[in-house]
Order: sequence, then structure tokens, then C-alpha cells
Amino acid sequence: MKNPTLRRALLCAALAGATGAALADEIARVMPGDQALACSDIHAEQSRLDAIIAAGDPQAGAVGKAAAGTAANVGGQVAGGAVAQSVGGLFGALGSVVGKVAGAVAQQSAEAHMAPDAATIERAAQAQTRKDFLARLALARDCRTDDPSRTGKPLSTAEFAALSAAPTPLPAAGGTPLNAASIAPIVGAELTPAGKSLPLEGNFNLAGKRYYIAEYLVYFDVAGEVSASTRAGYLPGRDYGATHVRVKYEVPDLDIAAFQAITDRSWQDFTARLAAAGVALENRADFVAQNGVVYGDYENASQPGAPVFVEQNQGHSERKFLVMSPTGMQKLSRGFAGLGAGNMGTRMDWVKGNLEAVSVAVTINIAALESSGSGSSILNRSSSANAGAAMSISGPPPDKAVLFSHANAMSVRLSDAVTIDGNFSTFRETGGWDSSTDGVAVAMNALNNLAGRAGNSSKRVDMAVDLDGPATARMSLSALADFNAAIAQRLAP
Repeated sequence: MKNPTLRRALLCAALAGATGAALADEIARVMPGDQALACSDIHAEQSRLDAIIAAGDPQAGAVGKAAAGTAANVGGQVAGGAVAQSVGGLFGALGSVVGKVAGAVAQQSAEAHMAPDAATIERAAQAQTRKDFLARLALARDCRTDDPSRTGKPLSTAEFAALSAAPTPLPAAGGTPLNAASIAPIVGAELTPAGKSLPLEGNFNLAGKRYYIAEYLVYFDVAGEVSASTRAGYLPGRDYGATHVRVKYEVPDLDIAAFQAITDRSWQDFTARLAAAGVALENRADFVAQNGVVYGDYENASQPGAPVFVEQNQGHSERKFLVMSPTGMQKLSRGFAGLGAGNMGTRMDWVKGNLEAVSVAVTINIAALESSGSGSSILNRSSSANAGAAMSISGPPPDKAVLFSHANAMSVRLSDAVTIDGNFSTFRETGGWDSSTDGVAVAMNALNNLAGRAGNSSKRVDMAVDLDGPATARMSLSALADFNAAIAQRLAP
């Protein structure tokens, strides 16, 4: 067909028909058979949903996710139509090159202003809701994007029912900010455990030993990022450009007094559970005065105006934690590998005398992070990353040990993260950068196309996390109550 106008009209009609058919099926948040989905099935469906979400995003990037793709290119395939012809006619060969670049920029600008219709936007919202649920399902099953063959752990019918229950919607504008005043009623009330079973691993036998709690730490996830990428590749006659995406999130304006109140309430619950379990703790000050310490390099945890952070790098993702300890209790100084060897002489004396000190620590995560990982663009033409609201508890960095004894070097790890059901935050897009909407980047990619190479694609999404104060405090304390109960059981005689 030689008539370009007619050809374009027929193509648009075909696409419209296909879109209408696709929009006929509603995307449910939870679907039959979800409980039996393997990790690979979850990741595959999330990738399919990305295309639907992107199609309905008026700004070409849904909040909480970033995706970048590249196509095989040969020289000159991005000719800019009328712009290229007019500029080329004025300046000859050079004008042809400039025209192609200008045409690509003009085409990109025109496409950027083509907003999706209401039906496409609605379907994208359904897909995002579905994808958020799948992210929680993947977290609950301990699926890992860097290990596609991982089967994950099965969920019981009760666990899946709790996970799939419709979340309580937050009030308008993200709810009540997290501060000491807004969570005071929650902190002052009786704690309600979430009822989660914690997968603890490791032997911890303190029978016959005198010991004290050396530290009790709660690490609060307050910022982080997740990324994915593909390396540029080449096949005869084809170039596949590199892609890179990154999603960053952060809780703005941290109210440390609120996190302190949550930590103090959890410590109060922990000591009450130890007493109820018949655990006889030594008085810390008297014990140290008489027997010394294995680890004695203490420092303050976070204080108002003086936050203390710890970062944990997990390959394609990184989290930044606010480190809290109960009021009046310091934390031990740690290096990149943890506590280190300590005082070996005191350690030997304690082993002989059945003396011990115990460190307790746990992490409260606020985000589920997903990444397509890294690889070659020949095998994977795109990369994607996602960060969404999902609370879970896990072991702290660097070794995930929730219990650690100072003299005998015993430890208990939390092998998998445990999800906490509920709605507590809003991830709000605040900025970023996209090579597909940047004129300079588009022009450079156009020049690469003219040289027979595919252009590279890059995207970054920045988000602020609006925590609902009462919901965050209630869910955190419910999770900590489960944690405290599990640790108290391990320490019980």
C-alpha cells in the first residue's frame, strides 16, 4: 500500500480494535489460582502488567516503577519525516543528518503529548493494583528476582487469605503524619500481635547461664533504591542498546521521637514477655561491674536531631535504616562485618563461668523491591524496577541475626522476611529523569541510530513515602509483638 495516510488510518483502526478487546476484560486484584503461583509465574505476570501500566500512564511512568527498553536498530531508521526533508533540502547531506535528529526529537515530543484515553488509564490502575498484590505475594513466598529458579515457600490457606484480603484504604492525602502526638493512642494501648509465625534458624541454648540483654535494636527502613540494567549487545547487522532503570524512595522529615516511642513500647512488651516466660535476667550494671564485657565499644543510637543510619546493599537493591534502641540504652559499635572478635580474655572467662550477654535486633521494612536484574540486551530487550508499599520484618544487617550471644557466639537468624498485612503508606512520585523525554538524550540516540547503533535508554523515578502515623505504629507494634514472643520463647528456660 503506497498511500501513507490510508495505511496509517488502517493501522490506527486495528490498534483501536485490539485495545477495545483488551480493555473488555477487567484485571482483578486477586485471581483464582494465585495461591499456587510459582515465583517464576509471579515475575512473568508482573512483566506483562508493566506494559499495561505504562500504556495508561499520562506521564509515561507510573508511580513506583521504572522501565526502559531498547529495540534493534540499523542506520537511518529514525528519519524525521517532514522536518528531515525540509532541513535536508536547505543544507544538503549535513542537513539530512540534522533533519533526522530534529525529526526524532519532534516525533518524541508529539508522542509525549498523546495522552491515553480514560479506559486505558482505568485498566492501568487495575493492573497496578494487581501488580502491588503480586509484589506482596512474592515477598510472602520469599521469591527473588535474582534467582528465577527459586520455588519460594508455600503459603497456607489462612496465610493466603490474610494476604489477599482487601487492604483498609488510607484517609485522603495519605492519612495522619507519623509523629509522637499522632501515635500516642496506639503506643499507649495494648499490643495486638499480627499472629505471624517467624522462620527462626539456629541453636541458642542458655541453660545454666547467667546473662543480661546487652542491646535491643530496631532498624526502621526509611529510604532505599532498586535498579536493573542490560548491557549493550551486538549481532550481525543489529545493535541492541543498553538500558538502565532506578527507583529511589525516602521518608521525608523523620520524626525520631515517634520511632523512639514505638521502640520503647516494643522494649516494654519484650521485657514483660521475658518475665512471663520465667526468664531471670541479670542486672546489667551490676553484671558488667563484676565481670567486665566481651564487647564494650558503645555509642548512641538515633536521638532527636542526631539520627544514626545503617545501609544494606543487596545487589540490585539497597535499604537505609534508622537505628533505634530503647531510651537510655546504647548500641554496640559495628564495622562492616559486624561486631568483630571482642575481648578474647573476657570471652574465655565467661565461657568457663557460664556467663553471657545477648544482643537482640530486628528490621521493619516499608517497601517491596523488585528488579529484573542485569544481563545482555540481546537476551532481554528491557529492564524494569519497582518499589511499592509493603511492610515486613526481617533480620538486621549485615548477617540477619536477631539473637547473638557475646561469649559463645551462638546466633539465631530470621531466614525469610515476614509480611505484615495492612495499608500504611503512600508512595508519591516527586521527580526523576527519562531519556525518552529528554531532548538531548533523544538527539544523541538519533545520531547513534544514524551510525547503525541502537540508542541507550535510561530512567530514574524518585518517590517520597507518606507514612500514615497510626497505621504505621499499629502494624509495626503488631509485628514487633510477634517478634518479641518468638524471641522470648527461644530464651525461656
